[in-house]
Amino acid sequence: MRKLSPAEAEQFALILLSGAPLSDAISYFLPVGSPPEFMESAAEDWPNQTEVVDALKKFSGGDDWHRLSDEQRLEIAIKKHYNEMAYFLWTTNYSESTGNEKLKADTCRTAIETKLAGLAGQDSPLSRFYHDMLAKYEHAGQVS
Repeated sequence: MRKLSPAEAEQFALILLSGAPLSDAISYFLPVGSPPEFMESAAEDWPNQTEVVDALKKFSGGDDWHRLSDEQRLEIAIKKHYNEMAYFLWTTNYSESTGNEKLKADTCRTAIETKLAGLAGQDSPLSRFYHDMLAKYEHAGQVS
């Protein structure tokens, strides 16, 4: 199996970080109709190729994963996860989806909408209202 050139390694890393699964990323660099053995070999070799590892590091904070701060690792992981959900939505035709695939699409869309609205990781508006009312009630009880 051939190695990726440095330019290809960077593109491969960017495709992976954009949320594409390994099999989709590999398909961009192999001729159409390549034997399955090529895909298997690329899946084993390319993610560990030095140029790919260096590119992933470059685009993910510039350091080895274990040397990043907790905050950097969490930010990178969350960003990659949202990219994976977006990729799923991009590559899935909702009107042709059924069952688990439709449920997965709905879950991805809801999570992405929440993120875009700036509400990811926060309580729902109803939950915040309840907590505010409870705090006011407890405060009123302490005042009397």
